[in-house]
Amino acid sequence: MKKAKVLIVDDHQVVIGGIRCVVNELPDFEVVGEACNGRDGVKLAIALRADIVIMDISMPDLNGIDATLQLKKKSPETHVIIFTMYSDKEYLMDLIRAGISAYVLKEDPISDLILALKAVRSGGTYFSTMSPQGLLEHIRQIEQTDDSSGFKNLSLREREVLQLLAEGNNVKEIACKLNLSPKTVESHKYSLMAKLDVHNIADLTKIAIKKKLISP
Repeated sequence: MKKAKVLIVDDHQVVIGGIRCVVNELPDFEVVGEACNGRDGVKLAIALRADIVIMDISMPDLNGIDATLQLKKKSPETHVIIFTMYSDKEYLMDLIRAGISAYVLKEDPISDLILALKAVRSGGTYFSTMSPQGLLEHIRQIEQTDDSSGFKNLSLREREVLQLLAEGNNVKEIACKLNLSPKTVESHKYSLMAKLDVHNIADLTKIAIKKKLISP
């Protein structure tokens, strides 16, 4: 069996370097590329035909959750391992819906990341923070909880625009990043504000922070 091609997506070079060393020591895996934000990560994963992407959550330009959503839509066969410092599980349903195969905390032993890689390569899943039974119970609790913020109704494009607005980009800058017209970006902006029932960028930013789209 050929080696699994691994792409690392994280906005910290020290983390990328550490993961690269670990992966390249494993006989069945090889690192084929690196990216420091979700947008570049999605492009590289498709261009390099990566088998596995090790992805952080909080990254500039495009966060790991939305990057996973975009990647799985364009390349369903690519597996995503979320490797993050965030241990709270309020957004776990978003990650599962996005199609992740594994979830490992950066504070966990590095052996957990290795176990995740091996499980995913074999077609399995790996969640280091809880047992399968605990995970299913948590999913049921989330599904029973009403999301009154309207966040779940945002389209992928609206989530992109939300993050970029919260990071301080203006409409023209966002239009350039997403290759859209300013008029289209304005339309997405007002649509997402209506869905979230907010009226200014400050409130949008609070939601983006709560949903881990950006760091506080």
